[in-house]
Amino acid sequence: MRDSVAFVTDDWNPNDPDAVKVLYDLSAWSFDQQAELASELAEATVPHTWEGGELVVPEASEAAADFIIDSVEKRLGITYDDDGAMVEAQLPAPERIDLTEGEPTTEYDLADWPAVDRDTLGRAFSSQAIPFRWEGDSLAVHTADEAVVDSLLDLVEAGEFGAVELEEGPDDDEEGDELPFETLTTFFLAAERLRKNPLDADGLEELLAAGVVADPAQPPYGVERRLWARTCELADALGEALCDGEVPDEERAIEVADALFDLLRPYV
Repeated sequence: MRDSVAFVTDDWNPNDPDAVKVLYDLSAWSFDQQAELASELAEATVPHTWEGGELVVPEASEAAADFIIDSVEKRLGITYDDDGAMVEAQLPAPERIDLTEGEPTTEYDLADWPAVDRDTLGRAFSSQAIPFRWEGDSLAVHTADEAVVDSLLDLVEAGEFGAVELEEGPDDDEEGDELPFETLTTFFLAAERLRKNPLDADGLEELLAAGVVADPAQPPYGVERRLWARTCELADALGEALCDGEVPDEERAIEVADALFDLLRPYV
């Protein structure tokens, strides 16, 4: 609960009728954004409490609160239109990477695939920085990426993630934007498999499935933001060790998988 991080000192009681208070209307902010701000205020020992969607601080802390609110807005991409209404920044779409000329390629005939699945696949490849090109109904990828591509094809075809999940944005309901807690569990299970065998196909599929929908700035429901950011950082490093080189860096993969496993074990 956000109220659990309210910070009140012996020198300031927000219920004191004689206390001069400054109120900030942050009702347009999401719960996660308010929680992030409350955490920053507590870390800076700025006395504060909440009255609904309004942040309350003592007058003496107004300058400090202004500075922290401004820094949180910049970090989270919170902006406002000309009428003062909050506008959340759109995350840029992943950049598509084309094939490298001269590299050996493999083609997949996806004529039977519906358009929505092809679009999902393209987004998945872009998210994982996998070069690709459509040639009519055929998908061309670098032959060196076959193992990863095969895993993603299986995941999309099985419906284990879809275009709607990848396209959620600021216009969706707030609760709908949150990934389920099970996303953290998927990373944990992938780490558990890959620390034992970095070439485990099921472990790689689990890692890719969670990685495609994971946004480091948007933790799953109930997951602390710093824990989630570190989880995504390690998952990216694990994916790089397994997929970025001509051959998987098994030693590095085991090292990172161990770190990811140890990080998540207390929470899963």
